[in-house]
Amino acid sequence: MNISIDLIKSTEAAAIAAFDFIGSGQKEEADRVATEAMKEALLKQDFAGKVIIGEGKKDKSFGIFDGEIVGREADIWTKNTSRYRQLYGDKPIVWHDVAVDPIEGTTPTVTSGPEAISAIAVGTKGSMFHTEHFYMNKIVYGSKIKRRTELSLSNPLEENLRLASEATRKPISELMVCVLNRPRHRKIIHKLRSLGVRIKLLQDCDIVGAVAACLPDSNVDFLYGIGGSPETVISTAAIKTLGGDIEAQIYDQDLTGNLDPVFSHESEQWYAVGDIIPSRHLISGTCAFASTGITHGSILRGVRTVGDGLFTNSVFMKSDEGCVRWVETYHGIYNKNKRREN
Repeated sequence: MNISIDLIKSTEAAAIAAFDFIGSGQKEEADRVATEAMKEALLKQDFAGKVIIGEGKKDKSFGIFDGEIVGREADIWTKNTSRYRQLYGDKPIVWHDVAVDPIEGTTPTVTSGPEAISAIAVGTKGSMFHTEHFYMNKIVYGSKIKRRTELSLSNPLEENLRLASEATRKPISELMVCVLNRPRHRKIIHKLRSLGVRIKLLQDCDIVGAVAACLPDSNVDFLYGIGGSPETVISTAAIKTLGGDIEAQIYDQDLTGNLDPVFSHESEQWYAVGDIIPSRHLISGTCAFASTGITHGSILRGVRTVGDGLFTNSVFMKSDEGCVRWVETYHGIYNKNKRREN
């Protein structure tokens, strides 16, 4: 898959645009400018992509929606194939699946909270799982556990804790489990507390929690609970590169209704609400992940002013390379008023 580190330019653009609205309380404007900035940056990227996992529908906000074409090659091809031939000759157009989240954590962005990021994942054509359901239950863990055992949503929580304890050679009381701080997780949080497990409570941004669970120097052992479906697929690109693993289940609050099947085209399988979906069916084959911090967090620093410019902190990784690149970038002269006028 010919996706380069330049992919971070799209998340950098979205993060810088969102920076103008940190602490502003203006969620819709923050979404709008970040989305427009990411769209514009992606059109300058020399690849062809189709958005499989968009963002905006769940939050009724601005978004880059399912089916949109992104990338310079795709834009030229769809508008003028003759022009494409002039520029690229006989090079065949290679399509990619794309999943985007211009702002993961709109609320912490506009309230100056922690952990807000911009994120994108790219996979080969037909590789990404898609569902109209907004939420997925999931368990995520890193290579230090995966090398010795497998955790599963089919296990009771106590069994996953026992397996994680054996794999990490830590007592259960020293395990750290990442959970989104939501009312739906009250029973999980209570159970973990009763067993003496340490909890990293995330207020938002479960992509951050999933990545943290897989980083080799992280103190998070695994992530557990219900989060967004788009975020689940985007996270999988990072999880695969970092040698971790994930299982997910489509989640619907109304489980008494019809269980709508969802087709994963690459795996040629249908999944209903509650079915356990392995990582290889969330994204199959080679994939790439890029993210830039908007506000300060545990894995990425937020956008910050230095003199007349801005610094951004980003990460880029590809599953076929197995390495992680942390990127600190200085961005020229920064004019907040001019950006808002544009």
